[in-house]
Amino acid sequence: MDIRNNDPGAVQYGNFFNYYQFNSAPDRVKLLPDKDIWLSSLDGGESTGSSPYIVLDVGCNCGVFTQLLHKYLEERLQRSVKILGVDIDHRLIQRAVDENESPENISYACVDVLDDDAFESVRTYLDTQNRQKFDAICCYSITMWIHLNHHDEGLQLFLKKLSNLAELLVVEPQPWKCYQKAEKRLKKAGEVFPLFLELKWRSDVELQIEKYLEDTLDRRKIFESTPTKWQRKICFYR
Repeated sequence: MDIRNNDPGAVQYGNFFNYYQFNSAPDRVKLLPDKDIWLSSLDGGESTGSSPYIVLDVGCNCGVFTQLLHKYLEERLQRSVKILGVDIDHRLIQRAVDENESPENISYACVDVLDDDAFESVRTYLDTQNRQKFDAICCYSITMWIHLNHHDEGLQLFLKKLSNLAELLVVEPQPWKCYQKAEKRLKKAGEVFPLFLELKWRSDVELQIEKYLEDTLDRRKIFESTPTKWQRKICFYR
C-alpha cells in the first residue's frame, strides 16, 4: 500500500494520501443530480420515505467526500441518510474514522471488495439496516485501479458484485489517458502494473464499462454529469 520512491503519485491502488488536495470534493458534489435521480426507483423498492436512505461509498479514501455526500443527500432528500464508506487502505480508513463528523450516520471499514471474506462486512452492514440492497452504491474514480490490478475480468466481477447489491449504481470511470499516466508514474518509480499490457478494454474503456452495465447487467443510464476538470463523467445507472 506504500507509495513508491517517495513519490505520492506513484501508488498501485489509488490510495493517495493527498487525494483531496488535487481533486476537490466540493467541486464533485456540485455535479451531482437532484433528488429525482436518487429516488426514482422508490416504487417497489425496499426504501420508503420514513426509512433511512442507505449508501455504500466504495474507495472512500479519508472520507472527505463521503461526509459532503451525506450532507448533500440529507438536504436534498429531506430524510435520514446512512453511509458506509470502504477503502482498501487501513490508514486512510483510520483518518476517516478520526475525522468523522457524523459517526451516528457514517461508518467506515477497511474492505477489499473483491475479497469475499472482507466483503462479508458489507453484507453484515446491510443486515444491521434490515436491508438486502443499498439505495445507492457509489464508485467515484476507482474503476481504473480495479482494472489495472485485476484485469478486465476482475473489473467485470467488481461491477457485477456491486450491481447485485445496488438499487442505484453510480460510477465515475477514468478515461484511458488516466491509465497511461498512472503507468508512467509507477514506471518512473521503478515498477509497472503487471497486467497493463494485457488489458483488452483500453482506449474505449468508458464505453466498455457502459456496455457491460447495460448489456450484461441489464442496467439503464439515467443521468450523466458534465465532465469534471479531469474530464470524467459521473454516471447513474438503474
